[in-house]
Amino acid sequence: MDQYERMKFAVRNDEFMEVLDLLNEGAKPTMTDFVQAIQNKSFPILELFLNDGFDINKQVRGDYPPPLSYALDDMETTKWMIAHGALPNARCETGNTEYLFDAGASVKFGQPLHFAVRHQRPQATIQLLLNKGASINQVMFSNHSASYLQFECLGVGAPLHEAAKSKNKGLIKLLLANGADPSIPDSRGKLPEL
Repeated sequence: MDQYERMKFAVRNDEFMEVLDLLNEGAKPTMTDFVQAIQNKSFPILELFLNDGFDINKQVRGDYPPPLSYALDDMETTKWMIAHGALPNARCETGNTEYLFDAGASVKFGQPLHFAVRHQRPQATIQLLLNKGASINQVMFSNHSASYLQFECLGVGAPLHEAAKSKNKGLIKLLLANGADPSIPDSRGKLPEL
């Protein structure tokens, strides 16, 4: 088994000493290793990676924000990541960003309302984003031209389009009650199918 496979196996199984040995041998963790350690809540292994020079704010990939986004379902891990330098408004190439208001995040960065609706987050989360000033009728990526041009052909729309695609009646009702305009077309000229 090569170093890459050994590291992957050691991280997956939370084997601190094996990870330490591999780092001492010159092995470098991949983004997949770092994300696995986040999901395992392997703080000692994460600490090893950071001490070895891993960039906590590096994008997972071009259309996905840095690894902090994998910690958001767990407050302890989220706090640990921020305490170790994770930036809540770090962006990816397409302008997506996860949000952490208590740490200074803003609804003005990325598309938090669109993605919260797309991933069917709890209505309280959607309402929080709206209360913080997220634009309910903004077409996705309209504030980030490079991303809009990249995804325009897919029919990006307002948050109501996202709720309609998932046929989530509760989110549709919530968005309409908060002023969502069903007459706004997506980038292909289609209205949300309510």
